[in-house]
Amino acid sequence: MLRRLLKRIQGGSASAGLSRHAYKEVWVDLSTTEDSAKVWVQGSTDEGQLARSADYFVAQLDRLVGIHPVDDIMEIGCGVGRVGAVLAGRCRSWTGADVSANMLSHTRRRLASHPNVRTVELSGYDLGPIASESLDLVYCTVVFMHVSEWERFSYIEEARRVLRPGGRLYVDNVSLRTGYGWDFFQSSRAIPPERRPPQIGQTSTPQEFEVYFGKAGFTDFTVQEIDDAWVVGTGRK
Repeated sequence: MLRRLLKRIQGGSASAGLSRHAYKEVWVDLSTTEDSAKVWVQGSTDEGQLARSADYFVAQLDRLVGIHPVDDIMEIGCGVGRVGAVLAGRCRSWTGADVSANMLSHTRRRLASHPNVRTVELSGYDLGPIASESLDLVYCTVVFMHVSEWERFSYIEEARRVLRPGGRLYVDNVSLRTGYGWDFFQSSRAIPPERRPPQIGQTSTPQEFEVYFGKAGFTDFTVQEIDDAWVVGTGRK
């Protein structure tokens, strides 16, 4: 799974001339078809792999922050609804939020059998369309690597705004300090600067996440490294 992720993030490219901060344009371009969107979500079009990776993440989410039948849940960067397909049946409502209208179209089609699912298009810089104190759980997985530090912090800060008191947040990224993370860093670094695509993955550190959670106003949070790959931040409002 990790090797496939690395290949997905480093391979291919978005439209020529797009900069890293053009999140909407980049991800619209990468998700013109459902198959291309799935490749950028998991590195292949295989539905079995998509389901297995979703099950792996949901188990981790359940272990670290909990999933409850009464929860209103939102995913930042939902892609094709990979995780939502598993979570929708376990919560009161699931909202898939993404910068790409194409991704949201794929999600709506794939999750059409779930009446408690809705989608929201984001700007790429905040959670502006989401009402304050309207959610119980917000999570963001395999997304922070594609955005700059300012947006990472903004999503954590905004997540605290949209969470109800007692609501939980989960975010992750590849950790620079792990063995996998260092290989990830070096592989990206080896690509000539002029050939690096705008969505190329960049790592985080536990210290970075600790600063973000603290500055965003979370007083109850935990940052940890898992599976010799990921740095995970969880917090409660």
